Amino acid sequence: MKLFLCSHFAKVGILLKDQVEGKTLVFIPTASINEGYKGYVGSALKLWKKLNTNIIEIEISTANMNDIHKAFEKADIIYFTGGNSFFLIDSIKKKGVDKLIKKHLENNKLYVGESGGAIICAPELTYIKKMDEVPDNFSQKDYSGLNLIDFYVLPHYLCAPFKKCSQEILASNPDLNICAINNSQAILINNGEKIELNV
Repeated sequence: MKLFLCSHFAKVGILLKDQVEGKTLVFIPTASINEGYKGYVGSALKLWKKLNTNIIEIEISTANMNDIHKAFEKADIIYFTGGNSFFLIDSIKKKGVDKLIKKHLENNKLYVGESGGAIICAPELTYIKKMDEVPDNFSQKDYSGLNLIDFYVLPHYLCAPFKKCSQEILASNPDLNICAINNSQAILINNGEKIELNV
């Protein structure tokens, strides 16, 4: 299983240059659709184009499952933008996209998660409540994540506007295996091996 998890894709995505050039990407902006600020979505899209990838954009909370399946089938890379991780995991599970992600990762596709897209890979998401609000219409019975990793990504560590809440999350979860990364760092997981990268 291959995963590239980061806080700010526009800043660190260049680290993937050799692995993604000429590949097809499914670009999923779902986490961002209800957010006030969405600048990171445009900047990530710009970098993916610069990296010479073929982009299929699909918003999973409104797309039909047939179109989602087709997009995943064509893609070599599955990319989730940042945004609200609770809204994202709820949308994923409502549609059964969690099973689809796992199936495609087993076929050696690359998962790239930025901020909310990285957070949802954890076993459980309660730890991130100080950073992300749970939407009023959240429909899952618990806050379980995709469980693709055995640790918990804390993005934007000590970065504005999350400086205070990222410190509080780390301090209030001493028993959790938290991996805090700033906007210039990324985590690469390749068949169980975890490598921390910096730009």
